[in-house]
Amino acid sequence: MLPAEFVERVLRELGPDEGGALCRALTGEPSVSVRLNAAKGLAAPSGRPIGWSTGGYWLDARPSFTLDPDFHAGRYYVQEASSQFVGHIVAACGGIGGGRVLDLCAAPGGKTTLYSTLAGRGGLVVANEIVRNRAAVLADNVRKWGVGNVAVTVNDPSQVARLEGWFDAVAVDAPCSGEGMFRKLEEARTEWSEAGVALCAERQRGILREAWRALRPGGLLLYSTCTFNFTENEGVLRDFLVWAAGETEPAERIAVDPAWGVVCGAEGDFQTFRFYPHRVEGEGFFAAAVRKRAAGGERRRVPRPQRDPLAWAD
Repeated sequence: MLPAEFVERVLRELGPDEGGALCRALTGEPSVSVRLNAAKGLAAPSGRPIGWSTGGYWLDARPSFTLDPDFHAGRYYVQEASSQFVGHIVAACGGIGGGRVLDLCAAPGGKTTLYSTLAGRGGLVVANEIVRNRAAVLADNVRKWGVGNVAVTVNDPSQVARLEGWFDAVAVDAPCSGEGMFRKLEEARTEWSEAGVALCAERQRGILREAWRALRPGGLLLYSTCTFNFTENEGVLRDFLVWAAGETEPAERIAVDPAWGVVCGAEGDFQTFRFYPHRVEGEGFFAAAVRKRAAGGERRRVPRPQRDPLAWAD
């Protein structure tokens, strides 16, 4: 059963036809998708390519991943098709090859391993997770993926943001109310509440501001959630744009094939992308992208003089 307050809101915001289709989709069976690790040379699985993801496939059937040596060897990652869209955003915005990338809310590691591949051996991905036991899972998945360019950290976002203006791209896959996981996780339905939505939005605002501090002028900011509501998505972005007035500018145009079923939009300088399970084969997802203005206005933050946090070992 879907939460009654959730159903009421969806029907009010999307209308009876669109909202009803979404609610029906959330009671169905989830799809299964993976992303191949090109560095380890696994052949394409029995499935269909995901249009927006290089190496992404929807599987015809769900195998026993825990018994598959290829899974434990990191030759592929079990990742929702929708969340693989961040790779398409990065590619459309010029890529991150050789760059410094911060994945600020990184566990369990699906997007981290994707950024690791896109950054390449010449790049660096700092994957941060504030919850220590989740960081252990993240570190294990990074190790299995095996590119060797990821540093896993366990810090509050405010501590990571002390590397002010240091990263070429910062990704915030924000902790959220998880409405997009309703058909996959029973606890996502039972633990959901409107109060939880408001609490998540408040936390997301704080994380996004710390992420902005860590991003260099001209850098790319990615924001994503696995939820549908306006409060945690466009609402958070709207508040952020007021806070960061004059510091943002649109990223490069991110083209989307209409056949994919992705709902495209905008919130100020942000390009936004919504994945509804009744439109897209995948779970619920929201993503947005913006750039930090290179020639900043009055609010542009100049990094404080400090010692270089990295130094060559003897």
